[in-house]
Amino acid sequence: MKIEKSSLGLWLGSFAKISAILLLVMNAVFWFHPDLARQVAESYSGVDASLFTLTVNNQILGWLISSLQLSVLSFALFTIAGIFEDFGKGLWFVARFSYKLKLFGGSLLLFSLLAPVVQALTSLALTYANPEGERMFVVSFTINLQGLIILFVGILLLLMGRVMDKAIQISDENKEII
Repeated sequence: MKIEKSSLGLWLGSFAKISAILLLVMNAVFWFHPDLARQVAESYSGVDASLFTLTVNNQILGWLISSLQLSVLSFALFTIAGIFEDFGKGLWFVARFSYKLKLFGGSLLLFSLLAPVVQALTSLALTYANPEGERMFVVSFTINLQGLIILFVGILLLLMGRVMDKAIQISDENKEII
């Protein structure tokens, strides 16, 4: 079903795509910038910066591990870009809209569930060069408000996608009546 076109949706779609790319680029910049690498490593791993030596090898590993989680978020942003572009074209009650909505929700859900895995792997990557007995494998299941919100928004979007499936079915049935 086509509804009024909007240039806002097209602009938001472009913004989401640019944000997705910048997210991955800035992650690389942070991991390999001499002044920022230690902070980002500490942030991802949960390990105090004094407990590891930052080498090129563990910077590369940390960047790759963090990129795993951020690529899921980047994928989510590309998915939401498609939703915004559909809005811009006036397409709401079409099957691909609910599919993209569920894909976006699932991506947010996966992003939030990957957080403890990324932390554990990053802590291991940063401390693997430490002497035996000083290596760390940090797993934290602390509840932070931001992660909790992302988790629940992901679940909500999955449910909304299912509701949209039903709305599309009703819309299609109404077209047949007319």
